Amino acid sequence: MTSTSSTADTATPWTLAGLVAHHAGGQIDLASPAAGLAVASGDQILGLDLKTAGGDARLIDHWVRGDDLIGVYEPLDPRRLRATALWRSLPGAHNAWELVVSAQTSLVESDSSVAVTCDLAAGDIAWGCSDPKPAANGVCSVVWTPLKGATCPPEATCLLVRRPTAALLLAVYPCDIRRIVVAGRASRLTVNCWLFSAAIEKGVLLRSRVLAASGPAGDTTWADALVTALAASPPPLTT
Repeated sequence: MTSTSSTADTATPWTLAGLVAHHAGGQIDLASPAAGLAVASGDQILGLDLKTAGGDARLIDHWVRGDDLIGVYEPLDPRRLRATALWRSLPGAHNAWELVVSAQTSLVESDSSVAVTCDLAAGDIAWGCSDPKPAANGVCSVVWTPLKGATCPPEATCLLVRRPTAALLLAVYPCDIRRIVVAGRASRLTVNCWLFSAAIEKGVLLRSRVLAASGPAGDTTWADALVTALAASPPPLTT
């Protein structure tokens, strides 16, 4: 049975109405994790896609803890992969969000692959790779390269979609990213950030995180800073 537990912390920015969680920056239907967070721009960001041939994932528990909204899911397939999604907004001048994904299985060994998915308004797409070390002048920067084709190169850890009024950044913690794939180029884009490149064994916990943020389209300084800070942050299993 799905729990409807939530924290008693009155300072939390989240409110729950059934399985729909509301935040000043957007809302999430916990029963449809792949849809992610619906924000004012019309983008759907940081969805957790656990759908398989057996159907969508089943929400088995959820709660609010301080700034964090948490859902626990059991995919309806033979992998016996339990996934936990933790959504939180990040402080700062930009509308930034983070999804922390954890996975474990009760099988001796199982496929651990999951995708963090986003449905975005289309724009010019560039990929980049993070370097936690600043340049000699102390300024951190990311080299952005126009995306050709649908799949980013293996070294890509971030994606920038520039629209006329704003840009949308997606960045994955670089420790265990499988690939970033983009579909559609007309009015909407679907971006899948595939996580966990290795098989998972019983008793092992995998964890990674993906960041999404919006900012000015003509200046990438804000995006460079967020990508570099994410790459230099502690590994996900320590947070």
